[in-house]
Amino acid sequence: MHRIAFVLIALTATAHADEAADIKACNAGKAVKCEALADSYREKDAAKSLGFLEKACTAKSSRACNNSGTAWSEGKEGASAVDHKKARGFYERSCSMKNGLGCFNLGNVYRLGEGMPVDLKLAYANFKKSCDFDEAKGCTELGIMQYEGKATKKDPALALTTLEKACKLKSEAACKNVEILKKAAEKK
Repeated sequence: MHRIAFVLIALTATAHADEAADIKACNAGKAVKCEALADSYREKDAAKSLGFLEKACTAKSSRACNNSGTAWSEGKEGASAVDHKKARGFYERSCSMKNGLGCFNLGNVYRLGEGMPVDLKLAYANFKKSCDFDEAKGCTELGIMQYEGKATKKDPALALTTLEKACKLKSEAACKNVEILKKAAEKK
């Protein structure tokens, strides 16, 4: 029985030493360690988890920036409340690091006017970046805007091309829209 207790104490001490090393590495700017710490704290202390995620963002993890933005946009995952200004800042950082999902989320902030007036031109620009970075969601929204003529001239042919790209990137919504546009073109 004493041997089992000693093993458990040794394992616990090792885990604490590993965590301390990870915290030190995170504080030194190692994004991977910050993200690992965020994951390990997600269930037990969401606010601490978000803190590590934000440190990972500062250490240039585009994924961590996007995920921090989502936490603040939804007021979840450790965020104390919805804060669209903070969310937008994290999405901007993520997008500037060429993260397609970050650009898509930034586009949605502008399209929906989250915490500011709607700006369809900025929505369009960010959906375009997102699509350029091969994010299916961004291509889908871009194609819809092109088809509807929002923040750009109405261009069904360009919309079809953009939606076909989104479909190839596995967007079911885009694939359905491609079918609809092709059937409409056949009727003309």
